[in-house]
Amino acid sequence: MPRVVDKQKKAAEIADAALEVFRQRGYHATRMTDVAEAAGVGKGTLYEYFRNKADILHASFDSFFEAFEQGALEAIGNAGGPGDRLLALVRFALSHVREWERHCSVYVDYFGVQRDERDGPFSLSAFYDRFGALLGQLVEQAQSAGEIRREFDPRLVAELLLAMYDGVILHRIFHGHERRSDELIPTALSILAAGLLASESHG
Repeated sequence: MPRVVDKQKKAAEIADAALEVFRQRGYHATRMTDVAEAAGVGKGTLYEYFRNKADILHASFDSFFEAFEQGALEAIGNAGGPGDRLLALVRFALSHVREWERHCSVYVDYFGVQRDERDGPFSLSAFYDRFGALLGQLVEQAQSAGEIRREFDPRLVAELLLAMYDGVILHRIFHGHERRSDELIPTALSILAAGLLASESHG
């Protein structure tokens, strides 16, 4: 009896293996044969799961974004009031970058491939739209609860927080892993709390 293959699981395994190859060799220097060898499959089998190299890169980061969003919702759910939920989300995002830092350079390749595709959905933009909307909602809720100063535009706060997230990723790429990432998160949270939260919320 032929062995039943879980195609979704197999595709995820191939994408994970490819991500490591992209990190080591660079996305543009990697060939489909390199991916097949790393994943332990034949080149023909590889094409049964993915149309091309860009398709594999998409799958790798789609799973990353799905895990990110799931973890973000869990972080929010475990926090208290609106202000705490906002800080919990920022803490989670920065922690996720630290866990993912080995592949930060591939993130730039992903962004470039998305930009080059004129006929496909720009899924990175969709992710930022969803994450930005969530941040904005948390800011509005915290303002309504008197935990964040009302003079701030929630949409602009969300955009600045997203820019900070991107900046941390770029910092990882250009400055390497030796920077003190363990100190980054509490420092960032302290600065945000001092600037955003109403004095009675953190005084």
